[in-house]
Amino acid sequence: MPFVSSAFLADVPPRPQAASGAFLAALAIAQMGAFLAFMPLLTILAPLKAAAIDPGGKAWILAQVGFWGALVAGGANILAGALSDGTHSRFGRRRPWLIVGAVGTAASCLVIMRAHTAFGLVGGVLLFQLCLNLMFGPLVALLADQVPPAQRGRAAGFIGLAPPAGAMTGALLVGVALPQEGVRYAVVAGLLLAAMVPVLFLARETPTGPRIFRLARPHRLGTRRPFRLTRDFAVAWLSRLLIQAGITIVSLFTLFNIQDRGAPPGGLAPEALLGLLVIGSSLVQIAASLAGGFLSDHLRRRKAFVLAAGLLVAAAATLLAFSADWRLMAGAFAIFGAGYGIFTAVDAALITEVLPSDRDAGRDLGVSNLANTLPQMFAPVLGAALLQTAAGYAWLYLAAGLAAASGGLLILAIRRAR
Repeated sequence: MPFVSSAFLADVPPRPQAASGAFLAALAIAQMGAFLAFMPLLTILAPLKAAAIDPGGKAWILAQVGFWGALVAGGANILAGALSDGTHSRFGRRRPWLIVGAVGTAASCLVIMRAHTAFGLVGGVLLFQLCLNLMFGPLVALLADQVPPAQRGRAAGFIGLAPPAGAMTGALLVGVALPQEGVRYAVVAGLLLAAMVPVLFLARETPTGPRIFRLARPHRLGTRRPFRLTRDFAVAWLSRLLIQAGITIVSLFTLFNIQDRGAPPGGLAPEALLGLLVIGSSLVQIAASLAGGFLSDHLRRRKAFVLAAGLLVAAAATLLAFSADWRLMAGAFAIFGAGYGIFTAVDAALITEVLPSDRDAGRDLGVSNLANTLPQMFAPVLGAALLQTAAGYAWLYLAAGLAAASGGLLILAIRRAR
């Protein structure tokens, strides 16, 4: 484990220099690799595994996967962010964790592939979430480390390309182009590792110690400053939690919805139809992410864009609740992509502007990431319960819409950001 010391406080530059276009592109590619691994697992691979293991109990297996996986993800993200804040190594603060996390995530894909029981699937996803967040926490912290505030909206717009680009690539490969299970997992693992290479070389990380790895001394961890919760950070956190809850419900259960509707049009397999819907949604999401990041910088406004994102996700979920036609479902996914794209671009920039402490950015961004992971805990459980009601998917999607709209409206209560 990298050596951790409170001495890092003197090493963190208070105002990062302007980031190069190459670094922003590398950061976006690395984020895309993370989402390329995560999104197909969440929306296609884990639901398919659950259905193969127990067709009658697939929703509850997915609920267990989501709940325990998110629990591990939240803890690992905070831990990795906090430890990387104070890491002293010849490779810098963040880089060692990026390497270890990426290699572990790729290996865990193969563990999930070999799972044949609910216990094995849950165990594989726990390992995946642990390793992914050991990588993802420090990766997110690079935005606060190396991008000045004036560039963060634009940078977040590029980073906001990661979810749709990762989802689109994953849907194309996993849902449409690669029918063989083993090839699907191997390709996802390989692309994740390849996507991490540019940021490892382009990040401006200077050596912070002579050693590569060394166990932390317990008494040194106690010298870290305690987390200080501020009002605006709490509001931004809760807003993100609610909008992400809506996004997670839509993402998790749409494959089951397609399966339970009957034969998809054109003789497509359910995962292939979902792949096509995700590809179309992702194209809209990419355009919305770029436009949202650029306009929020130009207008120097963040809150209005997050509000619009929440309302768009809510509108899409409401359409899905009452859509009896495949074409209406496609339209709902396009609206969903617009809301998701604006949200991923602007929310990432907004959260960096209300952090309790710039010097503890990795730790504080890890805390903020709980708002991404907690919905993965309770949304599958809520969804599985709602599917037992007579209304089924209608109640499920209406709950998603209510959460997203509430999160969008809540963002207006922030004072420090505009």
